[in-house]
Amino acid sequence: MQQKKKKNKKVIILCSILAVVVLSAIAYMIFKPDEKLAVSTVEVTKQTINETLDTTGTVSTASEKTYALIDKVKVKTVNVKVGDTVKAGDVLATFDVSSLEAALNEKENNYQKALAAYNKAKNEASSASKSIASTKKQISDLEKQIETLKAKSNTSKNKSSSSGNSAGVKVSDDLVKRFIKVAKLFGVEYDEATAKKVLTSLLSAGSSSSDISGLLDNLGKIAGGSGSFDMNAFARMSGGSSALINAEMSLVQLKAQLATLELQSNDTFLSIYKTIYENAQSEYQKALTQTNEMKKGWIAEEKGLVSEVNITVGETVEVQTAVDGKNIDISSIISSVSSGLDVSKMISAFFDSEKVGIKVLNYPLVADISLSKYDVLDVSLNQEVSVKSANNEVHEGRVSYVGAIATSTGSSFDINSIMSGSGSSNTIPAQVTIEDGDKSFIVGTDVDISIITDTQENALVVPVEAIIIDGSDVYVYAYNQEKSTAEKKKVTLGISNDTYYQVLSGVKEGDILIKNTSGLADGEKVKLK
Repeated sequence: MQQKKKKNKKVIILCSILAVVVLSAIAYMIFKPDEKLAVSTVEVTKQTINETLDTTGTVSTASEKTYALIDKVKVKTVNVKVGDTVKAGDVLATFDVSSLEAALNEKENNYQKALAAYNKAKNEASSASKSIASTKKQISDLEKQIETLKAKSNTSKNKSSSSGNSAGVKVSDDLVKRFIKVAKLFGVEYDEATAKKVLTSLLSAGSSSSDISGLLDNLGKIAGGSGSFDMNAFARMSGGSSALINAEMSLVQLKAQLATLELQSNDTFLSIYKTIYENAQSEYQKALTQTNEMKKGWIAEEKGLVSEVNITVGETVEVQTAVDGKNIDISSIISSVSSGLDVSKMISAFFDSEKVGIKVLNYPLVADISLSKYDVLDVSLNQEVSVKSANNEVHEGRVSYVGAIATSTGSSFDINSIMSGSGSSNTIPAQVTIEDGDKSFIVGTDVDISIITDTQENALVVPVEAIIIDGSDVYVYAYNQEKSTAEKKKVTLGISNDTYYQVLSGVKEGDILIKNTSGLADGEKVKLK
């Protein structure tokens, strides 16, 4: 009985302790002090805010100066190296000019020769144009005469006079070979026996070897000038009377003369002579300018960056050319062009002989950029720009060009082209001038560019960390100093950049806003960090 009373007493004690613990926990939960979230704050201020369009561009130069060398000139001094910055008036290099007069005379001789050839071709073209009509009339009259002679020959059937007296007529092997060669130029193949028979008929009818040789010379020129001629006319002469053969020989000569006249009056060939003359004139003027420059030394015209130096002190320059400039052969150019070669390539072979000694990229440098159809609406000429160089220095610039037509590119990232399944997008080319560029900008490399598209002065601004965007609604949490609470406020935004938003309504200057808003609720107790 005594043991049972002791056991009940222990149970009562344990229950009492447990009740005290539970009641204490409940009391703590009810009466515990509120735990406040620690927050950082920022004050709403007024300042100037810039909205920017951030992109990348490729550095290039708007202009450059190339200093070209003349053959055989000797280099005395070289005062710059690649990467140097020069200013207007700096002497880049000097030369021994004692050998330049001979080179200049060569250029002048080529120019005078080309000018004379052009004037001759122009006069021949004028004269040929006037002679074409009369030559065509002679051909027409002679063709009628030949028809009459053919009719008489067929009526009389006088075989004795059909081939003339060929006994004792000798045809030289050289004349036969030349006849075969010229015929081949017009696409007609003669064997030696046939060629000899034709030439024998011509000689026996009274034509001389010198007449035939001269005619073959003219036909060779016609073929070289891409003219046309029926070489089978010679074969058709054999077998006729002496009068008929002589008439047909005269007809061949007149047709050869007409082809020559038409070639001489051809505007295309006259334009080739003119092109040769103009190129020779340009080369002479360029050489004259280069000679005068070298006498004074190469002098920088503007501030710029040296991008090439291809000369060394003491070297005698060798300018490689496709042909010998001393012996320009205009006839060879005309003949080659007539054979189907490219005019510009042929002329280049005679005149293109430039070798760059030093090249200077003139300041200011520029950066080429591409704008989307949306971005271009915010960009205009002379807008302020900041450009970051390779060493992360920020340089000032301005928009100096905005294209009027979009161009297609397959390398740009454009979400609209991806959604439509197209692999390319259309962008508008633009250019930024880097006003204070230096050698930290490397031509051909990319740079970061920020174009100021809008500026608001004395604007209310809030750091981006304090802004909450919820669909179409925008909020901030203001700090209530009296209650130590976070109060949710709806705001209206203006322009923005990477750091700030402009606030148009909802807060005022001096308001304290909470930056780290994650987990906050309207009216929640907070404490400052």
